[in-house]
Amino acid sequence: MNRLVLNCGSSTIKCALYRDSLVWEAQIGWKNDFQAPLLSIKKKDGESQEEPLKQKTPLAALDYLLTLMHPDNIGAIGHRIVHGGLKFKESVVVAPEVKQAIREFAKLAPLHNLIELEAIEFLEKRFPKAVHVAVFDTAFHHTLADAARIYPGPYRWFEEGICRYGFHGISFQYAARRAAELAKGCGKLVICHLGSGASLCAVKGGKSIDTTMGFTPLDGLMMDTRSGSVDPGILLYFLEKKQKKPEELSKELYEESGLWGVSGISSDMREVIAKREKPRGALALEVYLHRLNSLIGSMIASLQGIDTLVFTAGIGENAAFIRKRVSENFSFLGLKLDPEQNERAHDADTVLSAADSKVKILLVHAKEALEIARECLKHL
Repeated sequence: MNRLVLNCGSSTIKCALYRDSLVWEAQIGWKNDFQAPLLSIKKKDGESQEEPLKQKTPLAALDYLLTLMHPDNIGAIGHRIVHGGLKFKESVVVAPEVKQAIREFAKLAPLHNLIELEAIEFLEKRFPKAVHVAVFDTAFHHTLADAARIYPGPYRWFEEGICRYGFHGISFQYAARRAAELAKGCGKLVICHLGSGASLCAVKGGKSIDTTMGFTPLDGLMMDTRSGSVDPGILLYFLEKKQKKPEELSKELYEESGLWGVSGISSDMREVIAKREKPRGALALEVYLHRLNSLIGSMIASLQGIDTLVFTAGIGENAAFIRKRVSENFSFLGLKLDPEQNERAHDADTVLSAADSKVKILLVHAKEALEIARECLKHL
């Protein structure tokens, strides 16, 4: 049986078909308010195609993609759901009560959960015989201890559901499994999911024990246009002294900060690195590295040591400069990068550490779709 995987975001829909392995994958991407939608398809044999779309909504574009590719014999459809709160500790078969919970958690992930729910209901009608499986980005972090989960505000916050949920769990789950294969068992891992969104995870015994994203995906690392953690007093200052509205602050924190906000050059790490001779480009990189190194250090403290450092996602997989600088920073732990391997590593998962390094350094390509397809097998 074929398994269809769907990953709906605020500006993309990613879709993939698996049989024994990947058959094809596709992405529908667009700008704000579904402007200039573009469809890209890659097949197992290496063939690819790209075309602009005339459809007016994301679901209409998805309908076109499925009509074009005509996937048949679909046994299961795996849906990536960003927020499952503390309710869902693993993937589940979609049922009315599951959909209701996804709707309720939309207040914590409004840009994702609602479109994901719409996609579920659309595909339930199109593939009524398939098993629909919800795979939650927050589920991998259900093993966090209360000390890591609870914020040091009034305890009633926690009673009201305000706590550290963590995200990128599907990516961390795959990376932890793949790292164990590459390193032949890897004990205490710090996984760096560095992409447009970015977070870290401390993994021990295959379980998440700490992570940098929290109540929302705004917490933790500096990202492309997101600030990551900032002093909450700054926000109080703007609200009280500058009379800024919450929506203004939200736009600044989510869309005008991070690499873009500091550099003024780009939100794309490749462009910032290429223009690091410019003062604000260099500054953005140093701020990024300072915050990344600080948070890696906090993950190591939670683990009480480190055996393996893993880089994954777009920046983690492609920015040799970032991997080099991070490795140099932690050289005092006996962590040593193989410089030639680091520069040439792109296409395959690989060991980046030197033979005499006391800590393994790995590059693992993010494969969230594959992990979701694997989760589907549990329910067939």
